[in-house]
Amino acid sequence: MNGDKPYLKRVLGFRDLSFFLIAALVNLNSVPVVASAGPVALILWLSGFVFFFIPQAIAVLEFSKRSPHEGGIYNWNKAAWGDFHGFISGWAYWVNNIFYIPTLLFYIIGFLAYIIGNSTSSLSSSPVLMMSISLGLLWILTYLNIRGFGVGKWVQNLGASGTFITASTILVIGIITASTKGSSVTFSMSSVFSSLDNWTFLSLLSVVCLNYVGLELGSVIADEVKEPQKNIPKAVLVAGTSTILMFLVVTTALLISIPFEEIGIIEGILQGIERAAEAIGIGWIVFPVAVFMIMNAAGNTSAWLSGAARIPFVIGIDRYLPSALGTVHPKHNTPHVALIVQGVASSFVIIVAAIGSSVGDMYMFLLQTTVVLQLIPYVYMFAALIKVRSTYGKSGGFFSNKFVTVIAGFIGGGMTIFGIAFAFVPSANISAILVYEIKLVFSCVSFLIPAFVFYRINLRKLKVSEVIN
Repeated sequence: MNGDKPYLKRVLGFRDLSFFLIAALVNLNSVPVVASAGPVALILWLSGFVFFFIPQAIAVLEFSKRSPHEGGIYNWNKAAWGDFHGFISGWAYWVNNIFYIPTLLFYIIGFLAYIIGNSTSSLSSSPVLMMSISLGLLWILTYLNIRGFGVGKWVQNLGASGTFITASTILVIGIITASTKGSSVTFSMSSVFSSLDNWTFLSLLSVVCLNYVGLELGSVIADEVKEPQKNIPKAVLVAGTSTILMFLVVTTALLISIPFEEIGIIEGILQGIERAAEAIGIGWIVFPVAVFMIMNAAGNTSAWLSGAARIPFVIGIDRYLPSALGTVHPKHNTPHVALIVQGVASSFVIIVAAIGSSVGDMYMFLLQTTVVLQLIPYVYMFAALIKVRSTYGKSGGFFSNKFVTVIAGFIGGGMTIFGIAFAFVPSANISAILVYEIKLVFSCVSFLIPAFVFYRINLRKLKVSEVIN
């Protein structure tokens, strides 16, 4: 302990932080959702990278230099807009992950079905089975992260390694398939623009934005990073470059290997690999790739599970959430209460999502709810980037040129707002549109209302405490 402030161990070096960010950012399992749009998917990835990811990187570099402390985006928004808006952005960031973590668990289950065999093909089409296994996996990962980054980081490191191996394998299969069997899709301007006449593809733009969030996690866990002002910028560069390359490579290889109309949104990558591998006589490779995909999904889940829990931990220290959330484990020096509460909340979401839904609708509902809640803090962050730079100038910042940060704020903020709006556009994968829209609106509103209640109650308690003391 350091006074009354909870003490967190600095255990993540440059390599560990780079792997942590790659594990969080590169969710290969979501590639089929975007690739199902066809060749236009490549334009979506590039557009998201230019108009969202790069502005995000600029914001993270600028703010992490000015304030390299635990809490990251929550503290940035609080400093720029005040305690209330900081709390709302931090709440949305955390609650989003309560939804997002279950979607990642669904991927792991889908890949387990491939590994175990065809006798379990009903696994990825049964909401009850998906729910039961998801709950088990959730609490295993929660326990590992309660043990601390000294243990949990190996899940993320293995996840990043599995990501690189999987992407490389898919690239090789795509090249062999294209050279021996030909591509299942024609990459041309006409094939790209032919997809634009169906406006539902715009809903995928929000999914692309979601896949590009995560660079700020290095700052969210800053008090557990060695030399954060030095290592966070370097890790951001490595993770950012790796992210765009792997998304483009895997999407292209998947489109080559299987007609995009037949790509499944949950097990699509393995589906494409299996078909392509059998066609070129290496069907045996599906099993090891499935194992690596599980590593990728587990690392992705663990990174977000551990990183997101630091937000209620810091808010608990500020006393705008119950102070118990701001405590650390006496042995492992981790925010164990925040992790447990997050696990309980995600368990509730998994159970609710399984009610009255097909697995496909269940997955898309969770994914788009995640998009809306995740992007709210980014609206604040990009606006804060403009405000902070205009107010304080370059002193203490990363960039000497004001133009870079202001333009990044406007472009990133605009793209974020579009991403939120497009999340309410049902994709072609949705079978019950009305039910989907009602559940999406209800979920977003119902998880934001408690934020106002918690803030008002705890603000009143703080004022009373100040008067007494």
